Amino acid sequence: MTTTLASPALTAAGATHASPARLIRAEIMKIRTTNTWWLFGIGIVLVTALALTSNGFEHHFELYPALGGMPADEQARALADAAQARTHAGLAAIAADMVTSGQFFGVLFSMLIGVLVVTNEFFHQTATATFMTNPHRTTVIMAKLAAAVTFGVLFWLISTVLDLATTAIYLNTQHVSISLGDWIVVRSILLNLLAFAMWAIFGLGLGTLVRSQIGSVVTGMAVYLIGLAAVAVIFRLIYNFYHHDWVLQATVIAPAVASAIMTTPGRLDDHAAPQWVGLLVMIGYSIVLGGIGIMLTRRRDIS
Repeated sequence: MTTTLASPALTAAGATHASPARLIRAEIMKIRTTNTWWLFGIGIVLVTALALTSNGFEHHFELYPALGGMPADEQARALADAAQARTHAGLAAIAADMVTSGQFFGVLFSMLIGVLVVTNEFFHQTATATFMTNPHRTTVIMAKLAAAVTFGVLFWLISTVLDLATTAIYLNTQHVSISLGDWIVVRSILLNLLAFAMWAIFGLGLGTLVRSQIGSVVTGMAVYLIGLAAVAVIFRLIYNFYHHDWVLQATVIAPAVASAIMTTPGRLDDHAAPQWVGLLVMIGYSIVLGGIGIMLTRRRDIS
């Protein structure tokens, strides 16, 4: 991302009059003038399609279990689970899972756009010009935050439109009926929006903490993917020696787990933490990383 200055002679005094709206538009333009945002958009479409396919097969066998070759007791259990899935609560949970398909990798793209909003300035060596033109650093970083969140919301919108259209068709083919306007479903959609926005803030904070573009991208991917696996393994080992449900629920401290739980509670496993816990964890990460981003930008030497 490059910064285009109208004139090298633009003074800092004149720049102080730039409105927040103008700064936000400038930051959005920096993203729009690269290939990154639409490549990420294509990625969102692909991961959403793959997730919809996977979730569709999973829920089909949840509603219509394959009983062939099963012992009688397992058949009875499978039929009982299918009956539970066909209740209003069960169908609402299935619909909520379907309309948030693609979130797992979708929020990863949202995080990366947040990282790149900051690190591209240092990668292309335009950070000094940006902050000399707009000396109020807090205003600049808030504009970058708004731009990152805007693209995070755009990615959510692309994914959600695909999810809603496909879910409506899918539920009809499964001969089940649940309104996509049901509050459980709507709540999951809205919380998914929050997840995309908060991961963009997470990425921006990470980008200010680790200025190297490659370093921050690798760190973000590691926190998301490797951190998820590590937390799952560690708490499972603890649970093997200390059999309390809260041990498994504590995996919600992993950001990837928290954002999944806040939109589709109970879908990860039988020991998932409550939905509000996942929401609070993600709010906490967003506040901490966003605060770090503002603090470091104000105090660090930009050059």
